Amino acid sequence: MIAKKKNPRKGLSVVEFVKVLSFSVIALYFYILYAMFANTDSKNAHQQLAQDGNEPLFASMEDSQNFLPRVLALVFPQFHEDSLNNYLWGKGFTDWDNLRKSPLKNRLGFDIPRPAELGFYDYTKVEPRQMQEKLAKEYGIDGFVYHHYWFYDETHPGANLYQPLMNMLTDGHPDVPFALHWCASKWTNTWSGNVGPEFVFKEPNVLQKQYFPENDNDGKITEHYEWLKQFFHHENYIKVDGKPVLMMYQKKPGSFPVLTRLKELAVVDGFPGLYITVGLTKPHEHLMDIGDPSQYETVPQKAAVAFRKYDFDKVVSYPNPAEWNEKKSLEVPDWCRGGNNKNNEMKRPRDIAGIISSFDNTPRRNYEEANLWSSDTPTVVVERFHKSLHSATYYESCCFPNESKKRKKDDDRFVLINAMNEWAEGMALEPSDVYGRKFLEAIRDVKNDILQHKCYL
Repeated sequence: MIAKKKNPRKGLSVVEFVKVLSFSVIALYFYILYAMFANTDSKNAHQQLAQDGNEPLFASMEDSQNFLPRVLALVFPQFHEDSLNNYLWGKGFTDWDNLRKSPLKNRLGFDIPRPAELGFYDYTKVEPRQMQEKLAKEYGIDGFVYHHYWFYDETHPGANLYQPLMNMLTDGHPDVPFALHWCASKWTNTWSGNVGPEFVFKEPNVLQKQYFPENDNDGKITEHYEWLKQFFHHENYIKVDGKPVLMMYQKKPGSFPVLTRLKELAVVDGFPGLYITVGLTKPHEHLMDIGDPSQYETVPQKAAVAFRKYDFDKVVSYPNPAEWNEKKSLEVPDWCRGGNNKNNEMKRPRDIAGIISSFDNTPRRNYEEANLWSSDTPTVVVERFHKSLHSATYYESCCFPNESKKRKKDDDRFVLINAMNEWAEGMALEPSDVYGRKFLEAIRDVKNDILQHKCYL
């Protein structure tokens, strides 16, 4: 009997096809399960690495869709020799001198923080700036805001205490986003130290005058802009809608013509303008309820008045110690919790939340008169900071859900921390012998929590 050859063109039988399909479905099911668990393990491993400090927590933010605001820290540049400080306080003076001569404890018996890892550095050197960069990237600080000192006074005109910034342009460190914060105020002698041997007071208690030109006829405002623009054009300079951010420490009406001219020069220079904020002595409109403002010795300033006086883009509820914020933290408003603002009944104010890390200015003041705003155990101080930062970050991320589709890389949501390194006032995110890295860890943990759990309150 001759065996029949199978027809090579003949397809699978129905039974065979069902068997193959079943095996394929089962294989796909187990593959999906494996991929899910593997991905979860990978995410957990990445988060654990970040929490252990072995990998930057926010190396990639694509999945966050710009969910968080930019958390910025003020940077104090006075840790290097400068001609103005030499004149005012004596040759070689830096703000480290105030800290070195201060007692180990304040009058309430709490330790006065001193630098632990970075030491008493010279800020013109690259090493401390590299370390600041490392800490910022490791713990999620989105940028630095450097105090900028420019005087129009003829006795000491132009930029002062600027050498670290110039060195940053040259050596590239810290390689993080940054902006400038113009401290356009006169300097008065509120410190406890003695002035330098060559200094003579021209006005009672005034160390350095500040005045503002009414116009640019003599080119002084243009000179100021020419100095600023080297930073504005830097790839790391912080912008909003393409506009370089310039923060003002205080509202000074005399500066308004200067600001207007600087904005005009920025447009000529190819920018859409400048994004200008101003610091006010006030609580944040939504994040701290202080009751009747008139009950305080220092009556809070009003944002509405500032906006009437000048076309600022935003105000900053400046992070300075005050009667209304002592021993208190910022709070997420009730109307934001549970997604209650989905219809956008509450509008976002043009107000940047400022947060103080801690504050004790014993190194700069008479021992018995120092402001001990944060004097408490380190655990309590850090917890207070953590709560305020979480409230402000959650507020900017979650309280205005209808805005989420409009958010972009250079939007205008910021939180401002005081400070990275103002050691003589006890405000330092940098590692210290009292707090260690606890403030930095709080920043990391807050951002990680909100990114993980989103708007859960």
